[in-house]
Amino acid sequence: MELSFSALLLIIFNVGVSFLAFRDQGLFQKLLFQVNEVKAGQWYRLVSAGFLHVDWNHLFFNMFTFNFFANSVSDVLGTGTMVAVYAGSLLGGNLLALLFNRNNPLYRAVGASGAVSGIVYASIALNPGMNLFLFFIPIPIPAWVFGVGFILYSLYGMGKANDNIGHEAHLGGAISGLLLTIAFFPAVINSNPLTIIYILVPAVVVFIVKLVKPQLLNLSQAQQHSAYNVDDAYRDKRAHKEQELNRILEKISTQGKDSLTQDEQQFLEKNQ
Repeated sequence: MELSFSALLLIIFNVGVSFLAFRDQGLFQKLLFQVNEVKAGQWYRLVSAGFLHVDWNHLFFNMFTFNFFANSVSDVLGTGTMVAVYAGSLLGGNLLALLFNRNNPLYRAVGASGAVSGIVYASIALNPGMNLFLFFIPIPIPAWVFGVGFILYSLYGMGKANDNIGHEAHLGGAISGLLLTIAFFPAVINSNPLTIIYILVPAVVVFIVKLVKPQLLNLSQAQQHSAYNVDDAYRDKRAHKEQELNRILEKISTQGKDSLTQDEQQFLEKNQ
């Protein structure tokens, strides 16, 4: 099935921004979602972080998933509405992450997962009977079963807070996508009421519990000892670059610039 022009543009924009950020450490830091910076007034990070990714694998998985579900949403809602669901889910996912982590200054996040989750759940709401094939499960899974299972997994992951996955953004994006689908296409309530109930009820319950009794989810304890850092891999790579740069500069100071190998010269030119 041919991908719609709007969906293709979203993929191109994700790839373009991520590629630039892979090459520019400063740009990555300016665009990622970081609690303190957002609370200080840099609200644009709630959106810009959705177009950054940790690495090519992270980018590929998100865009592959989006590509798989985008047409099933745009075929029913239209391409413009599909983009609106994508944007609303991106923002909704990061807003929920901000709400749940507002007192955790170390929380940071990147990725289109919230937006993609919204598209996935919009597709599930519109086509709950379709079958999904997951990489690690060789049998087809009804979409509504996957939808319920993923919500429960996200709730479990939020309680653990130790796997470097943005479960809050996934949950917020999924629920935003579902609610936006209902808003744009109210007939879905009559056609697929049980699917919507199965997904919304546990999400609403955990949202209330998180606000009233967060200790029941063990979130308070988790946040004291762990921070969600989806850019850990990026920061490790940056630390390695800085270490290598310091080594080369030290070599220049002791042996002169002519002592550098061709690879060292290229590395220095690229990273100065």
